[in-house]
Amino acid sequence: MGVRPWLGIATVCGALAVAACDGSNLFSSDVGTGTNGSGSRGAVQGTVLAGGTGLGAVPVILVGQDSTSTSTAGVFVFDSLPAATYQLTVRVPLGYTLAAGQTATQAVSVTSGATAGATFILQQTTTTP
Repeated sequence: MGVRPWLGIATVCGALAVAACDGSNLFSSDVGTGTNGSGSRGAVQGTVLAGGTGLGAVPVILVGQDSTSTSTAGVFVFDSLPAATYQLTVRVPLGYTLAAGQTATQAVSVTSGATAGATFILQQTTTTP
């Protein structure tokens, strides 16, 4: 048999790469850590701050769903989400650490027609590895 399993993998990887480049979200389905099954949509908008100022280009992950990076003003948005509770994680960049009392993952509850908020506060470290 001349089966080429790599062809299937290459096709899937190609589709994922195209979606990542064109801003599509392959993970947009009614999944979260819980859904209400009604198709209701909401959003998550938040900021990543360092020294009281927004920090740009910081990766933020909606666990199991999507990821994005903050704007130059430190803002991130995940929209058109089914109503559910999600885990939101920030990837702390080199030269920064989480501020006292902060955790890298926060639970956010999205409700129909509403925008949930989240803020991650970082502090600059004195040395860069």
